Amino acid sequence: MTTIKFFKKAMVGTAAVATIFALAGCGKQSASSSDTSSSSTSSSVRSSESKASKAYRTANKLIQNHNYEGAYEQLSQLNDHNAQTEALADDLQSYMDAQKAYENGDYDGAKNNLKSQKSTSPAMRNAYADLQSKVSSAQGSTSSQTSSSTNSKQTNKQSGSTSSATQQSSSAANQAASDATSDNVVQQFANKMGFSGSQGYQIMPTGKTGNVYKFEVRQNNSDNTVANLIGIYQYNSQTGAVTKIA
Repeated sequence: MTTIKFFKKAMVGTAAVATIFALAGCGKQSASSSDTSSSSTSSSVRSSESKASKAYRTANKLIQNHNYEGAYEQLSQLNDHNAQTEALADDLQSYMDAQKAYENGDYDGAKNNLKSQKSTSPAMRNAYADLQSKVSSAQGSTSSQTSSSTNSKQTNKQSGSTSSATQQSSSAANQAASDATSDNVVQQFANKMGFSGSQGYQIMPTGKTGNVYKFEVRQNNSDNTVANLIGIYQYNSQTGAVTKIA
């Protein structure tokens, strides 16, 4: 009877020990699985960060070589961006839009696209500064041309006004000379020169200084359709002297 009880106790003890080892094994397996999962996640993060950093460095080198489209393409291929790559991609897009506007003569549009830089990239900052300088220079040149054109128009307008005023003054002077010349003086000059009205001569006073008169003499053709210039004369009504000046 005592022997039977001993074997029962021994069996119970063995079962308990087996259960303890089994539980320990499960714990180790679970811990091992958790460690594997954590290691895999960490490796994935490091891989993603490595790709973004590599793309960022490559893009900066392309920007230094003025290959902005190539730099943008490098960044656009990334599946997982970080703050640096996102900011640089935005800057590149703004820069390319500004460059296109500049080439099309839209200087205000180009300037607006270059207002702010999001990334800290020195290469991108230099590119922005160079294009901003070109835009400012182009705007200054356009403004100068516009001012020059405006001044030229004003000068031409003033010149036209002066010319018109001169013509009006000359016309007024001729009219005054004509009014100041008596018919007797014209007749005296015509008789002296043999410019008879019956021969189609036209005598027009064009100036007067004291007793000296200036006359323009023309003669009609046979059809009286054209008055050809015969000459321009100076006539001294006091001495009767005549000088042909043209």
